[in-house]
Amino acid sequence: MQIKLKALSLALPMLFTVWAHADIEIYPSKGIFGLEQGCRADPNTYEANGSSIVCDFSQAIDNDSTRQQAEQIFLQSLKQNFGDQVVATISQKNKHRTYVASLEVLRASEYVVKKDSTAEIFLPVTLSLKLTNILSGEVIYSDSATLSQPIQVLSSELESAATKAAIKQKFQSTLLTLTQQVAQGLKSKLNVAEIETKVIDQWKSYLVLDKGFNQGIAAQDELSSAEGDLIRIVHADSDYAVALPVLMQGNAKQFSKISTNTRQAMNKPKALVVDVLTYQGESKDLIEQIFSDAVGEQASFSLTPVNRRYSAMAQSISEQTSLAQSKDINQRDLPEFFIRINVIPVIAYQQQIGKMTQQQVFHSEVFAEMIDRSGRVIYSAHATDDIKDIVSEGMGFSLEARKEVALKNALLQLGQKFQKGLQFTRADLKVSGSSGQSITIDDAGERLSAGMKVHVYHQDKAAQRNILIPTWEATIVERQGTKVSAQLDFPISSSDRLPVRSGDRILIDSSAPVGDSKQARVLCPGLHTDQVGEIPFYGFGPLIYHAFSSQSKRPFYATGAGFKGQTLLKDAVIRMTENSGFKKNLDANFYVPKDECLQPVFKIEVKENSVKCNADKSNCDATLIMASGARRFNAKAEKVGAYGLQQEIGLKGIAHLHRQEMYNIQMFEALPKILNQIVQKADSTQ
Repeated sequence: MQIKLKALSLALPMLFTVWAHADIEIYPSKGIFGLEQGCRADPNTYEANGSSIVCDFSQAIDNDSTRQQAEQIFLQSLKQNFGDQVVATISQKNKHRTYVASLEVLRASEYVVKKDSTAEIFLPVTLSLKLTNILSGEVIYSDSATLSQPIQVLSSELESAATKAAIKQKFQSTLLTLTQQVAQGLKSKLNVAEIETKVIDQWKSYLVLDKGFNQGIAAQDELSSAEGDLIRIVHADSDYAVALPVLMQGNAKQFSKISTNTRQAMNKPKALVVDVLTYQGESKDLIEQIFSDAVGEQASFSLTPVNRRYSAMAQSISEQTSLAQSKDINQRDLPEFFIRINVIPVIAYQQQIGKMTQQQVFHSEVFAEMIDRSGRVIYSAHATDDIKDIVSEGMGFSLEARKEVALKNALLQLGQKFQKGLQFTRADLKVSGSSGQSITIDDAGERLSAGMKVHVYHQDKAAQRNILIPTWEATIVERQGTKVSAQLDFPISSSDRLPVRSGDRILIDSSAPVGDSKQARVLCPGLHTDQVGEIPFYGFGPLIYHAFSSQSKRPFYATGAGFKGQTLLKDAVIRMTENSGFKKNLDANFYVPKDECLQPVFKIEVKENSVKCNADKSNCDATLIMASGARRFNAKAEKVGAYGLQQEIGLKGIAHLHRQEMYNIQMFEALPKILNQIVQKADSTQ
């Protein structure tokens, strides 16, 4: 089985200067990334956020011979396709035009399908090639390929030394095959553009450029000059941009950047995937890539691609080259929004339905949320996929292979929901007063909430046009009617500490009115889902979280408790930004509502004497009694009430052997409507 995933490289508008392989240089990184964080010793044992790489693979390639072969194939393939553009070092002279090509193992799995006296051992491996800007951590190209070639052995020989040696050899040959495949594919798939602009004026320490997002210049872009100077865009309008110097050795006027983004991606808010929660050894990077591909270019936002192994790669590069790591890297600013993805374990079982046939059943559930800089959930989506296959004895796909298909289908639906369901509008608000480090903003449309980060813009003239200059970053403190107060945090330009005046502007990308943050909801920090009863159901926490975050009229914040194995939002953002080239010591002080918090509560039992089965228990009827809801706690951690419902659910056609899986699928189908009723009840209760 071989799966090809879409490359990140995108089509480009004709107004850019475009090359098939561009006037860039490529530095092949030594080593293979993705193996730094341990492996899964037992291929059949999983845990929350566990490794997606089995130890048999790690051990198979943990030798100089295999790794040197992979490095040699990688280097030769790149040189064959790009010639002199492949360089042996990154220097201060070429660092702005050199991109690091790196190999990363996204997953390596191992599972067995037994067939009477024989068995097939499947060994799927996914390898990724990334081109990364070593100065910023931005990934301009990513392509992945999966290869799975089964080994057939006698069932009695599964644990033999010969079988273990065959697994080792197959993993090694798969790595080398994939290395050549992704490296050779780079030439035909990489399309990049160079966008040139010039300085047309200077406003204090800010540089005004003659091109904006209509010409491919976007906020947070880094542009370089032929002399090695570096500037960063702090604001981009349709036909101009404003930049600040980062490294200026001279008085350069011409700057350029290399890009693979389309023009329509330039004037969109940016979002960064900061956490992917998994339970069955799925590759986080693979999940993110499938989701990102499904979101596509038509969404109202653009995803910020990063290299999760950037820190390790940057350290390796600084040791291999003359690049001054501490001076040159870790300069990126946080994007406007964050995304978390939650992958529920795929439910899968197989039951006999005839002498020679079986039915395979799969159910996949995935959740995702978009969160603003205050920690408020501005959009939440939930997607499912069900597969029911009838297979003949020994002729169907393995359960593990079909589980991957069900998960991929659900992720594609999830990405499409984000593409179609989330829309942004630009809100232009005015500063009505300023006193010391505090400012007042007019916000009749309720676009601002406590904890939100905003930028203050000053309007002035430069190069014979009206321009906006971002002067301060501020944090919203509180609301009083239509007036919102904010605290000035730090100036955008450390060289200019400009006063904020009445009439200065606040520009934000908003999805909907946020309402009163004093009435906001959050899951109680330190209180996880309380579940009792004889039927384990791990999906309840995510389902009620999604119900409140997507259906409630009150703001919902992602800054409270998480789910089993999930990293707290603040910690997830810090961990991601530490490893992906962002500035050190970034402010991740999200807002946590204090007045009230919720603890999900769930109880499900089989009603006494309700189970009726046929003779072999292959067909049963049952009634479940389910109580679901959330307890309410005040600022003193005192329980003050609860929202909830109790309901009976009648089930038919349950197979006793697979009753737990069937019960769980029924809960996923029944609960969303019930939980929406609970949210409506909560909204009507003060």
